[in-house]
Order: sequence, then C-alpha cells, then structure tokens
Amino acid sequence: MRSTLPCMNRLLWVLALMGWTSARIWGAEADLAGLWKNTAIGIGQSAIIISQEGAFLHVAGYGVWAGGGTGVWHGKGTIEGARVKLPLTYTKLPKPDFDPKVELELEISSDAKTLSGTWKNGLGRKGPVKFVKVGAESPPKISTPAEAPKAEGPSDDGDKKGEAAQP
Repeated sequence: MRSTLPCMNRLLWVLALMGWTSARIWGAEADLAGLWKNTAIGIGQSAIIISQEGAFLHVAGYGVWAGGGTGVWHGKGTIEGARVKLPLTYTKLPKPDFDPKVELELEISSDAKTLSGTWKNGLGRKGPVKFVKVGAESPPKISTPAEAPKAEGPSDDGDKKGEAAQP
C-alpha cells in the first residue's frame, strides 16, 4: 500500500504557492486611492490621502497631536503582496523633538478598507497605527448648468474646433 504522505505534501505546497501568488496579485489590485482616517489615540483630525498608480503609492497627510501641534507629511510607498511599506517625511513637525522620518508597515484588510500595522522612527520609537478608508460622499446637487464645474480641457477634437470658431 502506497503512502499518501508525499501526495499530501505536494498538495499543501501547491495550495501554499497559490495562496502566496493570489495574495501578491490581490494586494497589487487593491484600490487604496482615496481618503483614510487615522484612528490613533492622541492624534486628532488625522488623515491621509493616497494616490495610487498600480503598486506605487503617493501619500500626503495631516494631523493634530495632543500636547503638540499640527503635523504635515508626505511619502511614496509600495504595495508588496497584502502589505504596504510607506516611508514618510514630515514637512511640519507637531513637536520639537519629533523625528521627521517615519516608516509605516501596514497590512491591507481583505476588503481593502483598513490599513493596520506599525510605525517606527529613527529614534527607536514605534507603535501601532490604523487607517480606515472614508467612503466617498454623494456628488453635490446643482440647480443650474452654470454651477457645474468646468472641464479641465477639451474632451475631443470637436470641442477644440468649436472653441476656435468662437469670436
């Protein structure tokens, strides 16, 4: 009678590889673009805006620290599997002894609505961090066509010809 152990080992290896591959693909496909609220205690009005190009992220953030002031930061990060690595630079420090270089290591939730993990700085300090994606508001209602925002440019050649023909 043949042992089923080698077959089971092979099956487990294939399943693990499939899970690792799908996590890498899923993470790169996660839509992280938008507004995220920082839920950390001791930091008020804290949020980040993420702009995403594939697996590359551009981030800008703002917050008000207890016992300090406002902090403003930016950074460029990457999605690696279901994780985000995000080095940040503070351009406005909330406290005088604040390290302007901070790195976030975050896990993307399965629904891509939560980023949670740790922050650490060059002074050896670290702690937990969690961001929750803020849902988009409904578009504003307008009463007249004149209230609608203007386009940033012509949408096709027909618009260009129409603009050129006007006095």
